[in-house]
Amino acid sequence: MKIGLQLTKNSKKYSQLLKVLKSNLKIIDNLEFIQIPNNDILKCQIASLDILVTYSISKELFSNASDKLKWIHIGAAGIEKSLFPSIIKSRTVITNARGIHATPVSEFVLGIILYLSKKFKKCEKFKRDKNWTQWEIASQTIQLKGKTIGIIGYGKIGKAIAKKCINFDMKVIATRRLQKKYEVKKTYELIPISELDYLLENSDYIVIACPLTPMTKGLIGKKEINKLKPTAFLINIARGEIIIEKELINALEKKIISGAALDVFENEPLKKTSPFFNLDNIFLSPHISGNFPEYQKAMITQFSDNLNRFINGQSLKNRICKKRLY
Repeated sequence: MKIGLQLTKNSKKYSQLLKVLKSNLKIIDNLEFIQIPNNDILKCQIASLDILVTYSISKELFSNASDKLKWIHIGAAGIEKSLFPSIIKSRTVITNARGIHATPVSEFVLGIILYLSKKFKKCEKFKRDKNWTQWEIASQTIQLKGKTIGIIGYGKIGKAIAKKCINFDMKVIATRRLQKKYEVKKTYELIPISELDYLLENSDYIVIACPLTPMTKGLIGKKEINKLKPTAFLINIARGEIIIEKELINALEKKIISGAALDVFENEPLKKTSPFFNLDNIFLSPHISGNFPEYQKAMITQFSDNLNRFINGQSLKNRICKKRLY
């Protein structure tokens, strides 16, 4: 069985990752691992592969694959750019790295919430200006206890965010696509995505944590933003295209909502001419919320668990539904 690993161009790092992979496998007989440092090599090798591990794949590259390619593991959570018609129609199984981002992203979100609530930006200004603005800052700080966080997308990341916020005595309202009715617990409410307005109207912080699909593209536009509390903060750590950016910019310029925090954007890298850079009520980060130094090791360990399942004929974890596109 030939397994192509398009993980890194660095041979030393590849050897380290391969060692991690093999150490987690129960059976390594009859497995041939092939380093694929770039797309040119992948184009030459893909027809002979049974399994491919990569971070994304294009329609052009996939057109060179044969029926032998049974499984592609995408080493990222976002797979929308790799779900083109020919791969959807094929028999090739697609899995992704969903789950390994839950801890770093939820920590990042909590950090943003604290940054916005405790007015750390104003504290930095105090340091620069040296003006004693104690009561000005103190009067604007927000206590998280009793506040409500609305989470759009209650997958592994959404659940991790909810867990941390509950520890701060916050209330949680969350939507998930397959939720058919209201589910009310002591510390959280799960609601259908059709009841999104309820979440928007009743949340102090709204976190977008859902995948980008045809259903969620442009999910948050002018109508949805206008339903938010004037004191609300909108946070996006999912995909930029879920928010209609021009509507968010307009809302922030007119102070329709209190503020926003974006880690993702419609077009990346974010252009230096973007109006976002001129706003004083937004926190920006360059798509880093899910990154951490041990990412590749965690991803390859996750893949090795699935490879053990594949070899034993068991169902794979994190299998992408080609109808729902996530």
